[in-house]
Amino acid sequence: MLFHSEKHGWFIYNAMSNILIQVDSNNYYILEQLREGVDLLESGCGDQFNDLLQNTKILIKKEENHRNMIERQYKRNALCFDNSHLGLSICPTLSCNFRCPYCFEHTQHDSLFMNSETINKLISFIQSFKTAKSISITWYGGEPTINPAFDVVREITRRVKLLGLEFKGGGLITNAYLLDKGKIDLLNSLNIDNVQITVDGPQEIHDKRRVLANGRPTFKRIMENIDVLVNSSYSGRCNIRVNLDRTNLSSFFNIRKYLLNRFEGEKIAVYAGRVDTTINKNGSSSCNLCAEEWTDFTVRQFKELSTPSEEGIYPLGEVFNICSATTINSFVIGPEGELYKCWEDVGKKNMIVGNVANNPPIVNSELLSLYSIGTDPFLDQECKECSVFPICGGGCANRRLRVNHFHENDFDYCSLYKNHLRTFLLEYYEAFQTKELCSQVLGKEVIDWSDKGYRLIHN
Repeated sequence: MLFHSEKHGWFIYNAMSNILIQVDSNNYYILEQLREGVDLLESGCGDQFNDLLQNTKILIKKEENHRNMIERQYKRNALCFDNSHLGLSICPTLSCNFRCPYCFEHTQHDSLFMNSETINKLISFIQSFKTAKSISITWYGGEPTINPAFDVVREITRRVKLLGLEFKGGGLITNAYLLDKGKIDLLNSLNIDNVQITVDGPQEIHDKRRVLANGRPTFKRIMENIDVLVNSSYSGRCNIRVNLDRTNLSSFFNIRKYLLNRFEGEKIAVYAGRVDTTINKNGSSSCNLCAEEWTDFTVRQFKELSTPSEEGIYPLGEVFNICSATTINSFVIGPEGELYKCWEDVGKKNMIVGNVANNPPIVNSELLSLYSIGTDPFLDQECKECSVFPICGGGCANRRLRVNHFHENDFDYCSLYKNHLRTFLLEYYEAFQTKELCSQVLGKEVIDWSDKGYRLIHN
């Protein structure tokens, strides 16, 4: 990827090696010639620059590039088909005490809770994974802290601990309204090392969006419960997710500052989450943030907080986008023992791949295969020819499945990098320049690259 900035000059980026190089106008011209097919010897490329281009896989033979892509695909498949670990997301209930308009509207009124028979079948299901040496569990819903759902959490955890597997811990995704001291005191013994709590902005905004079933506000109670959490003996971390759409985007920095000040300490992290009602068709999507708006917000976060969003400013090199949907030993389990591959599928009968009560448990091997193999971006020629592949990881597997196999063309499953990589790279470069300027002010030596005509910005 060759690009020019009026403000910063000329650059080349390579998605395979995740390298960013700044070049002068002469070397940029050489690179343009090479891209147009001019012979290396005729291009005027110097030996040192030539060595750099080859070492960073910018100049590469087609067969070597093909081998590199196959190696990447192998690594992805190795992760997808690793059967040594069992990852479960368990919904003890789909019932919720909140009525948030963007979250599983079709199951909020469900009053079903996982019963003892289903728990027994679930334990047998876990035991059937003979090659699994370890397990992790994320508790999900609905709301897992509702009683008797929390009793289900305790009982399943107790029984899993008796199985001889290495229990690597897990997470609790909760609205925190019912996360009182009694439940908090049990978190360590339940091997819950991460609690995710959602707020939707400052109190006046949150209490219009995240309300109880009877319409009453929730912000004050949630804050009080987080106070108890951070001042308890709980040894894990708490991630506070701020759900954002067009109506509350501008409130993020204020609520982030408020939360970090109120809950000051190492246990708390605050991050932004993009609300998307399109994927489950929950109501109007007019409040959804488009890719351009989320890109602008990501850049603003980087400038103001020097922290990345979930997408990040500079791409990660080894991105395979592995999730429960694509991993052989990962499942989302509903309150009746139904098995899903993706959190977004919970409550949708057509997306059930099996049930823990079945023998064998999997009854929809076609859907299982579509998630595992059908969403592999390395089998997609359009992806392989894209300038940002493989740093994007192929995007969301659920959306890719729905677009490519179910023909739901309303979704864009691609990473923000596809259309906004240049924006992110230039923001990264400006941060690089700032650090360089600080080094000069402190009297540290800054290497002059004008003689060579190029320098590595990120490798």
